[in-house]
Amino acid sequence: MVLGKRAMGDHLDQGSLNQRQDEGHAFRGTSTLVNRNVFVGARRTSLRLEPAMWDALAEICRREDMTLHQLCALIDERRRASSLTAAIRVFIVNYFRSAATEEGHAGIGHGSLYGARMRARDAAAVRHATRMRAARV
Repeated sequence: MVLGKRAMGDHLDQGSLNQRQDEGHAFRGTSTLVNRNVFVGARRTSLRLEPAMWDALAEICRREDMTLHQLCALIDERRRASSLTAAIRVFIVNYFRSAATEEGHAGIGHGSLYGARMRARDAAAVRHATRMRAARV
């Protein structure tokens, strides 16, 4: 929408524009980003990421047996011209995308028909065992 011009046949007066800008500003002003300090090499830096990104980093650290500081330093060494925060987001996406390959799914057993059949078979076996126990009582 271009401010101060007609939009879809409606003329917007300055009062309604200010009200819409204020409402939009209030919405944009609330941030869900979380600030944390990390050490990248010998320097401390502050990162602002969404809670889901922090959770993903913690999961990667757990899987790779690394500290958050070690992982951020590794990402910093490999990044190109982007900011560290952007490089971290890209790293997270690439890390989980590589884990979500067909080969990765087959190894885990989810995301494939084989895995679904196995889960259905296991669930049926549990239901059968429960019915058998109930019939004995």
